[in-house]
Amino acid sequence: MPTQVVTSIAHIAHPVTRVDGQSIPNIMAAILLENFMHLALNVCALGTRHDTEITHQARIGWRRLQSSLKFFKPLLKGYCPAPLRPLKPLIRATDHLRNLDVALDSTLPACLAAWPAEQAMPLSEWTDMTRDLQVARTHALNAVKAKAREPETTLMLLNMAHWIAQLSTQPTPKNFTLDQKNFSQWIFKRLQGWNKKLKNGANSSDLARQHRLRILAKQQRYAIENLKAWVPRASARRFHERAQKWQVELGVQRDQSIALELITQLNRYPGLVALLEKH
Repeated sequence: MPTQVVTSIAHIAHPVTRVDGQSIPNIMAAILLENFMHLALNVCALGTRHDTEITHQARIGWRRLQSSLKFFKPLLKGYCPAPLRPLKPLIRATDHLRNLDVALDSTLPACLAAWPAEQAMPLSEWTDMTRDLQVARTHALNAVKAKAREPETTLMLLNMAHWIAQLSTQPTPKNFTLDQKNFSQWIFKRLQGWNKKLKNGANSSDLARQHRLRILAKQQRYAIENLKAWVPRASARRFHERAQKWQVELGVQRDQSIALELITQLNRYPGLVALLEKH
């Protein structure tokens, strides 16, 4: 019997095209709309089936939208964005589901595969532990589906869509008399500032600070991907490579810590937790 190929219905990010003569509010609206659609289409799909890529892309869409709103904040004075707070319970639920997905599908299998042959692994306990995490993932999936269908989620998406639609009618702040050339320069300087923050914190060993650095690295990466049509190609590539390097390096450490935390929270496998902590 042939293998059945399952195709993900997740919506992925798309680059925004630069249009000559476009006003600054229209540029911001185009970028924010693409970010919003990335988020909204995946949020709507969350309630249909368990597709790990949908969960992943919904979280990326959320972070891309947040990154753009933060990046453009100096240009949005007097025009406050629609509140994102109503969506945070859903995002927290997707965070938990994604943590379980990564632990079960990536981190723990990699850990088991790399386990030293000369050291005994309690396989029956490992099997029971992964089964318990699978049950936890089912509960987390049900929580995500419930949050995705709540009226507050739909209302937030509608409010944000309306806010973005009105953005292109807003005047550029008086202290930013920007044409596209000056706008590109403003973008470059702002990216330089974010890159400097990333470099300054690069050697920190504090876990909480490392987590904040990883978030900053993601924000810089998404900002560059959103704005690459307005940034010199070599600079965009340099900034992007540095941000992605830090995101990946800090991500591996964090994924391992989260997997261990999830097992600890089961409160049934202290021996396995102790064994994993040594590795």
